[in-house]
Amino acid sequence: MIHLAIAVPALLGFASLLLAMVRHQQDWLRRKLSPPRSKALRRSGFAALALAFAVAGLGLGWAYGTVVWCGWLSAAAALVLTAQTNRERILRLLS
Repeated sequence: MIHLAIAVPALLGFASLLLAMVRHQQDWLRRKLSPPRSKALRRSGFAALALAFAVAGLGLGWAYGTVVWCGWLSAAAALVLTAQTNRERILRLLS
């Protein structure tokens, strides 16, 4: 259960950071968000990554938790990158 509590914020954090970029907003949302919204997405993305780190450290110990956190960060980044790469297929399926 602790791994899920680390993986979900990591995934949401990277997704928020992706959507904070104007180019990716155009790709996914078909519009540009206002600068305050982009800034809020960026802050929430970093906050989610920090939350995942805190959960990992407190739940598994700071030494092992950091290693697990790095692993989940890698997995989450790979999932977000895969989604970005296949966004046209995903958006077609959702339409």
